[in-house]
Amino acid sequence: MAKSLLRSVTDQIMGSNNKTTDIQIIQAIRRFDDEHEILCRFKREFDKYIQAKLLFNNASNRFFDFISSLNDSSTWPQQQSLVETYNHMNQTSTEHIQQLNEQITLSINTSTNSFKAMQTRIDGQNRVQHEYDKTRRNYQASIKRDEQAKVDRIKNELDQLKSALNLVNNELRDDLPKFHRDLQKQFIDNIKDIFRMHGKYYKKTYKSFSNFNKNTNDDLSTSVNTNGNDSKLETRSSITDYNTRRLYSIPLSGSKRTDYKVLHRARVIHDYKAENEDELNLIKDELIAVISFDNKEDNIRDKGWEFAEKSDGTIGIFPVNFATRLYYNEEGE
Repeated sequence: MAKSLLRSVTDQIMGSNNKTTDIQIIQAIRRFDDEHEILCRFKREFDKYIQAKLLFNNASNRFFDFISSLNDSSTWPQQQSLVETYNHMNQTSTEHIQQLNEQITLSINTSTNSFKAMQTRIDGQNRVQHEYDKTRRNYQASIKRDEQAKVDRIKNELDQLKSALNLVNNELRDDLPKFHRDLQKQFIDNIKDIFRMHGKYYKKTYKSFSNFNKNTNDDLSTSVNTNGNDSKLETRSSITDYNTRRLYSIPLSGSKRTDYKVLHRARVIHDYKAENEDELNLIKDELIAVISFDNKEDNIRDKGWEFAEKSDGTIGIFPVNFATRLYYNEEGE
């Protein structure tokens, strides 16, 4: 009778199936562990992203620093504007990366500290659970040995541990789901911050590019009067004199000059439609003679261009990559 009563009390304390495991707590802790791994991965991926942005920023700085050195103010009035735009873009990019890193890293650290605090509570729950299970096994063993005095003493300990375990579990049942919701909100805020800061950065960058493009477009001019005929030649103001001199020194299409020598013959490999009066119209596979004028000043041309004479006697300039040189053994082909 006494043993039956003790088993009844035991069932009331531990449940009829002898289970002290709380499924809801276990599921919440598993989700907590998964989310902790997600946060750790987020930190790793974000660190990689920042490193990649720093590498790109350094490469961008080297590239724009180089192209800023291609010209000087004596040949292009907008050179100073280019340098100022590059410096502004560099400063904007550096500030963007710094602010992005500080903002998101602060958020990640805050979430990491929250995980540590919650993990401390979970560890506390595990200790209480362990003590409760240990005491429960002692209690069951004492019942089997019919050690009444020991049973009474252990029962008091078991009751206290059960109350403590229920208290801890009840708190975790409420706080772990709340922790999940707060973490999800933090992730959403991180996404919003990332897009907001990127949007602000790209807006500033776009403004810098737009202002520079506007300045360079405003730099286009000028009109050139040739033989009493007004014609407009679009060019940069810094090289207007050079282009004007080139137009005067080269005869227009159809005129004939003899003050030159033939350097070599060439075969046209791509069609080319002349865009200015001093340029030649080229048709693929036609032959031309690359020439050099006796007067050195008449040979002034842009890099990548040469003077040539077509079979009809027309003289002008052409882009060198549109023709290939012919050697003696090829001219008859």
